[in-house]
Amino acid sequence: MAWGKSGRMCEIFAVILRSPVIIIGRRENLIFLSFPRIPIPQKFKNQDLTPHIVIKFPTPLMVINAFYELRFTVLNHIGATMFRVLTGFLVGSIAGIGFGLFMGLNPSVNKYLNPLVESSRPVPPIATIPFFILWFGIGDLGKILLIIVGCALVMIVNTVEAIRNVPPIYVKAAQTLGARNNSIYKTIIMPAIIPHIIAGLRVASALSFSLAIAAEYMGAQSGIGYVVMLARRTLKTENIMLGILLLGILSSLLDTGIRLVGNYLTRWSERLPS
Repeated sequence: MAWGKSGRMCEIFAVILRSPVIIIGRRENLIFLSFPRIPIPQKFKNQDLTPHIVIKFPTPLMVINAFYELRFTVLNHIGATMFRVLTGFLVGSIAGIGFGLFMGLNPSVNKYLNPLVESSRPVPPIATIPFFILWFGIGDLGKILLIIVGCALVMIVNTVEAIRNVPPIYVKAAQTLGARNNSIYKTIIMPAIIPHIIAGLRVASALSFSLAIAAEYMGAQSGIGYVVMLARRTLKTENIMLGILLLGILSSLLDTGIRLVGNYLTRWSERLPS
């Protein structure tokens, strides 16, 4: 007796017959079942019915064919993922840098907010995805807010530490020469922390991709993570590899853009070539 791919049918039929079901084997997308006192057809007795699932590592040609098959929809999925990544990354980074400057330049504020930040930072944002889905649904808002939170925490810590690493002698020398606080912030502190800010932005950009893909795994109707999730269910390894390659290319492009902006903003400093 043969059934299709649904394993649930096996359990239902076993309940109906009130007897255990024994899976004999699989051939050409059919599962052959044996029931007590029900003979196996003679034509299947001499055939190899060993259960097996073959998962092939995709070749470059398979990946190219997968891209060709998805050519009409892949740009929409890329656009959906990049919209979430860029929006969350920009808003989260700006908010994180702002809070970091406020905390770093005000020791009394940092005294009260730093424990809150440090207690929240070790918690992986991915663990809170179910709550974001419950609160905001599977739309873009929940995914963007998740990315904002993750990037903001990274940039707050990075900015505070960058301010603490500014050599105090520079600030004292400027104060001795009569510089006001606004001038000190503009001409000494901000230029000194820019290299650290750029490094934090590069970390936050990579994190934003990870959070976006994880959120799309949990609940989405578009995006690269959605494509990979569907491919995983159907064991289309070429689509999975295509999604991985697209993520690597997009994240590399964003990181390159951040480095170019950083090189321009720190062109006054002597740095080893990257």
